[in-house]
Amino acid sequence: MNITDSIRYPVDAVIGVTYNCNSRCVMCDIWKMDPHEQMQLSDFAKIPTTLKDVNISGGEPFLHKQIVEIVKTVRSRVPHARIVISSNGFSTKLIEQRITEILKYVPDIRIGISIDGLEEMHDKIRGIPNGFQKCMATVDMLKRVGVKNIRLAFTVTTDNVEHLPKVYELARSKGVEFTCAFAQSSDFYFGAKQNYEHPDPVLLKKGFLHIIRRELRSLSPKRWVRAFFAHGLYRFATTTHQPLSSRPGTDFFYLDPNGHVYPSVVHYHKMGDIKTAQTFEDVWFSEEAQAARAKVEANEKQYWMICTARSAIRRHPLTVAVWFIKSQFNTTHLLD
Repeated sequence: MNITDSIRYPVDAVIGVTYNCNSRCVMCDIWKMDPHEQMQLSDFAKIPTTLKDVNISGGEPFLHKQIVEIVKTVRSRVPHARIVISSNGFSTKLIEQRITEILKYVPDIRIGISIDGLEEMHDKIRGIPNGFQKCMATVDMLKRVGVKNIRLAFTVTTDNVEHLPKVYELARSKGVEFTCAFAQSSDFYFGAKQNYEHPDPVLLKKGFLHIIRRELRSLSPKRWVRAFFAHGLYRFATTTHQPLSSRPGTDFFYLDPNGHVYPSVVHYHKMGDIKTAQTFEDVWFSEEAQAARAKVEANEKQYWMICTARSAIRRHPLTVAVWFIKSQFNTTHLLD
């Protein structure tokens, strides 16, 4: 059998456009890395047309001088994909300048702003004085210029777990979406930061129960899926096991600012270099990529992140549906 017959094309990708960052997060050392970007616009034009979701990340993506052109190139390549830019939200004026240009070409662009607590807590986690106020100014600006899909992205740590439901309610009050992650480790992403988080179990359970119950009350199936993701994230945080199996290096990949392709942001097995490849297929079906997949399979690393969980949830709709039905009759013991 030809290798192209046995390997799927990816549907999800995180594209790191730069490691330049103006944040000093306690759970991430990307800001300590060499911010030099090696990719050209022509390299971004090689991404596969099968992608349904693209997260443009960093570092801080809006610090890249060609971020407008990069987003235009990605949209041209995958015109029907959902594209989200993950930002720390600190450079309000710069973001306004560049998002105004992006909206001309990608009117449905999604923007995620990291918020890891209210006021002083966010400033402590992100290491930037008055950071919370800067982020709120950016959220207000994004709404004003016409960004329709804005989300607050919370990362759970030992220090800020009490703020989890507070930021969820902040998002609701702002009329924007809410996403959540658990601070994880990577041997190459997050500046190779190793995070060993042990949030208070009572506060952790209380926070996730609040979110899940609120999402389940909605009439939106999209929010029911978010409730399932939150349930899975709680399980991961308390057991370190991923709720559903996923296929890093098959369903999704991470492309770093130097053009290197990896199975995900936590799997340090290089699959190839998109800069030297003529096409994405030259990377995806290469012997190097096959070796990376074999290493992932042999040493399965546990994780549960929206960029990797999305494809797993798509492949297990019955599991999600059964969980939802059971949850309707057992809201008291959702996380037991």
